[in-house]
Amino acid sequence: MAKTAKTKRAALTRFFPVADAVAALFKPHVEVVIHDLTTNQIAYIVNAFSKRRVGQSSADDRFDESTLKRDVIGPYRKVNRDGHNLRSVTATLRDDEARPMAMMCINFDVSALEHIGEQVASLAFLPGSLEPHAPFFHDNWRQALERAIGSFEARAGVAAPLMDPGTRRQLISELDAAGLLNVRNAPAVVAERMSISRAGLYGYLKSIRER
Repeated sequence: MAKTAKTKRAALTRFFPVADAVAALFKPHVEVVIHDLTTNQIAYIVNAFSKRRVGQSSADDRFDESTLKRDVIGPYRKVNRDGHNLRSVTATLRDDEARPMAMMCINFDVSALEHIGEQVASLAFLPGSLEPHAPFFHDNWRQALERAIGSFEARAGVAAPLMDPGTRRQLISELDAAGLLNVRNAPAVVAERMSISRAGLYGYLKSIRER
């Protein structure tokens, strides 16, 4: 048993230099975390602006088994403990039998870019936001959609890709009730935003609309 654990640890350490390289390139804006799926603990972390440490639980960050079939999950939105918005992406790390053994999560703190965007918007005299009930001209529907999903994430306290099936169903129900899923290409955008397949999204919609 000890030999197996030691072997798994050695397999994980192969990815540590990759985490170091990504964090070094984008420091101080990117944190890289390797989650051990066997122990459900953080195995390695670089530039830890989330204040997490090696050995802490990974339970809140773990994806379900169906999602872990994908090699790359995201990008998706998260919120750091300090309230900063994060743009995140996760790579599924596999053992020699192609079974998921760990996740490498790359978290990009976009707060500095958001601040720059606010300054540019101020200089260009751009409106702060769209009217809530404005018609969906051009790309306005995308902004309305992101605003609706972001609001739900804030209320639910969890990023869309990490939601359990019940919370995911509630979000899709709200988007459908608001008419946001009736816009062409919107279902594909929503499915990608939630890190689920379009077939999965349509499955939720069918059950919601049949009620």
